[in-house]
Amino acid sequence: MAHFFAPPGVYTSCGIYTVGHLVLFLLTLFFLALALWRARHLSPEAVRQRVLVIGIWLWVLEICKIAFVLLVVRSGNPNELVPLYFCSMVLYTAPLSAKGRGKWRTVGDVFLTSGGIVAGLGFLLFPTTSLPRYPFFHFVSWHSFFLHGAMAYLGILLLWRGGVRLQKSHAPYAFWPISAMCALAYLFNTLWDMTHPDLAVANLMFISKDFPSTPVSVLYRLCGPAFAVVMWLLQALVPFWGVFLALRCIGSSSDRKYGE
Repeated sequence: MAHFFAPPGVYTSCGIYTVGHLVLFLLTLFFLALALWRARHLSPEAVRQRVLVIGIWLWVLEICKIAFVLLVVRSGNPNELVPLYFCSMVLYTAPLSAKGRGKWRTVGDVFLTSGGIVAGLGFLLFPTTSLPRYPFFHFVSWHSFFLHGAMAYLGILLLWRGGVRLQKSHAPYAFWPISAMCALAYLFNTLWDMTHPDLAVANLMFISKDFPSTPVSVLYRLCGPAFAVVMWLLQALVPFWGVFLALRCIGSSSDRKYGE
């Protein structure tokens, strides 16, 4: 158990594209498929209840992670403590999807069925915030895969059994909440760096600074001073339109198939 909650650097990290990463990836896909199969008869109302339960569990685990950083890592680094990242939005949108009404529910549904799926599956392929620092059998490693697997699960479940259908008119419901998150993160990053020049630089939403050894680093070098704007627009536009167009293509293919 001490190994499971060890601070970074005590044991050899798992690393990306290693056997450990492959095992976590395949386990997550297996349980994702199993959970979807078991949900095949759920009503839309039961789907909302499941979204709420999983959303609560994600908050519990997030609080546990923050406690781990404070008590075990003994770090005050805001990048590890403040849930202001693209993937953190599941913490706020899952309750909206489950219990919100009107436009608030739409905000939750749209993020989970677009950004949630893209970010969830994307992290499973490139888990840069956990496996490079922590070993395979560690709370942070397993928490990160559960979180992102749950994101993908919730989004697919809502599209499949929850009655959610993405439409072009939903684009603002993706754009403005993500834009607000980017603005809040950029403001926090700027104020933190101004008031804590001797501490770790803040890079919430990965919008202010380089994130070495990741695709963000390539973008940072290419965009120069426009990096923050490009990161904002990529996060606010690409996930929604990518999923929307993919679903439109799948729907068109299905229509042609059954129309023959």
